[in-house]
Order: sequence, then C-alpha cells, then structure tokens
Amino acid sequence: MSEPPNPAAPAPGITPEDRYLLSVKEAAAMLDISEDELQDLARHHQVPTHNLAGAFIRFKKKDIEELKIKWRIHRELFPGKERYFSHHETVRKAGPLENLADFWYFNDFYIICSALIAFLLYFILSAQ
Repeated sequence: MSEPPNPAAPAPGITPEDRYLLSVKEAAAMLDISEDELQDLARHHQVPTHNLAGAFIRFKKKDIEELKIKWRIHRELFPGKERYFSHHETVRKAGPLENLADFWYFNDFYIICSALIAFLLYFILSAQ
C-alpha cells in the first residue's frame, strides 16, 4: 500500500529557491524601482503578492524575476517614444509672421464675420 501525500512536502518540480519570499525592499531593489512604486503596482494587482499574517506583503522571487524579464522584453520590443521631434535639425522653427499667417489661414472666416458684426452693430447704434 502507498503512503498518503505529505502536505508539508513541496510540490514536485518546485525548488526551495522558488518558494523564497522577498520583502518590499528586496523586490524593489531587484526591479530597480522605488518601494512606493512597487506597492502601487501591488495595490493595482500588477504584481502577484502574498500576505503574511495579514500585515506583511511578500513577493515570490520567481514572480519578481519573471516580471523583470517581461519588462526587459517589453522595453526592447517597444522602446519609448522620443520626447522631441526626431528631425528637429532639418525643420526650422516658425517665425512670428509665419505664425500670424497660420492664424489667419485657420481663423479668417471668424475674423471677417466678427468685423462685419462689429460694423453692423456700429451702424445700427449710430443710426438711432
């Protein structure tokens, strides 16, 4: 007859290193982010967490390593956009006359209508 499984025994294929839990400080150092950022990620359920005694947040080392790899892959596949126009050397900045010409081009209808209304109001009020 076979023995009943021991509930305290680790599951097959899980090493003691996989069961190692990290504190917030250790996990944040591993991910190279601040502790506040890590707690915010945990609060929004973007990082799997484990609570000890209902008061202490811990992270599995394996989960943090997988997240770090996932972030690295994401960073390499989808690099951040540049903060400035990449061809800024070939395109010069518009001067004040060009800005005024653009303003007129996009708002000429409103400017002409406003001037016509002002002229008509002046004509009506001066006739009385």
